Amino acid sequence: MKPDNRQYIRHPSTIPLAFNIKHQSGKTKVTDVGEGGLCFVCQNPIKEGEHIHIMISCLQPDFDVDGVVRWCKQDGDDYLIGVAFQEQSVAFSVRMIEQICHIEDYRKLIRNDQGVELSSEQAAEQWIKKYAHTFPSLTD
Repeated sequence: MKPDNRQYIRHPSTIPLAFNIKHQSGKTKVTDVGEGGLCFVCQNPIKEGEHIHIMISCLQPDFDVDGVVRWCKQDGDDYLIGVAFQEQSVAFSVRMIEQICHIEDYRKLIRNDQGVELSSEQAAEQWIKKYAHTFPSLTD
């Protein structure tokens, strides 16, 4: 895995994320998902090499995964934290969760804006037709 963050896809995301390390825990949002891990914003720096437990809770049951902090870069008053997963299959799982969260957000938007209650399957079909082409792939 590269020590920098070039293998992380840069695009806005609304995936809620909670994390725990030895002396710190917090809640934030995922900012990037890449082929080997993810990136999130934190108010405090986290040391490279620190083992971290991540919980993603936009779906039930929650998705729990362990990773290692690969880099930490100051970004204004906050820090960008790059986390690597031990198995690539975990990164693909996080990517799927990201897409599902976008689809569920779309379903809620249609309900609030149009008063139409879509099933998850209907929302997925519509979201894929409208937005899937703009969703970066892991291999880009």
